[in-house]
Amino acid sequence: MTKIGSKAAVVGLVLLAAATHGDEPRKTVDAFGAALVLGDADGIRPMLPTTGKVRVHLVRLGPQEGALRGGQLHAVLEDFFERGSVRSFQLQTIEHSSRLALASAQVDLIDAKGTRATIRLHLSLEPDNDRWVLREIRESRK
Repeated sequence: MTKIGSKAAVVGLVLLAAATHGDEPRKTVDAFGAALVLGDADGIRPMLPTTGKVRVHLVRLGPQEGALRGGQLHAVLEDFFERGSVRSFQLQTIEHSSRLALASAQVDLIDAKGTRATIRLHLSLEPDNDRWVLREIRESRK
């Protein structure tokens, strides 16, 4: 198996674990971060809601602001990965109840213009049937 193939297999296992009913939202956040670092927009699909929208405020990962359906957010991230990359994703905080999870992470990236930056991503997740899904992704300066 190639190095890329083995990384994809690991991410697949993480994503599968994140989708399991009753799992902590931390697994979903970790899987989201892993998909960002791998530049894998398809790896983010399991974390996107099938109904409703995700509120976004993305400056370096976008630019995009507003409320997007899962497929639209997938397209925005896919476009980012064509020209930019995420170098690291470090979870800083996560708090959750049975109905809401809030997380923040430090992200090092190279944006679509080739500029290196460190940002903070703020994530909001909600349970959706048997999994946790993203409902908000907001970017701010570190």
